[in-house]
Amino acid sequence: MSAQLIISNTTELLRVQAQEVMCIQADGNYSTIVLNDGEECVVGFQLGQLEQLVDEQLGECANEFIRIGRGAIINRRYLFRISLPKQAVALRSSLGHKVVLQASKDALRQLKLLLEQGVKPNGSNG
Repeated sequence: MSAQLIISNTTELLRVQAQEVMCIQADGNYSTIVLNDGEECVVGFQLGQLEQLVDEQLGECANEFIRIGRGAIINRRYLFRISLPKQAVALRSSLGHKVVLQASKDALRQLKLLLEQGVKPNGSNG
């Protein structure tokens, strides 16, 4: 995945490699983009607007990103753990950065099911 996500408004522009984005978290009228090195970038876009930008700009690479509930979009390549009892999803990068996000049990069940469907019984990806 070498696509770039470009987020621009009247006062600033953010250009980031899609594979560096661990997740995007909603914060009212703003969103926080968390990169795999731990850097956080706050942008003046709502999560739904960024979800649309991801779909428009990243083409096939957009499939790496999954919206979980109302609060976050995650990059599936960083998914480490889903915990239904704790209502949390943990992301971890090879650079050692960790992010834990809260989500509803329903959203996490759907995410877990989606990921399980992409794995064959012998453990190879399908």
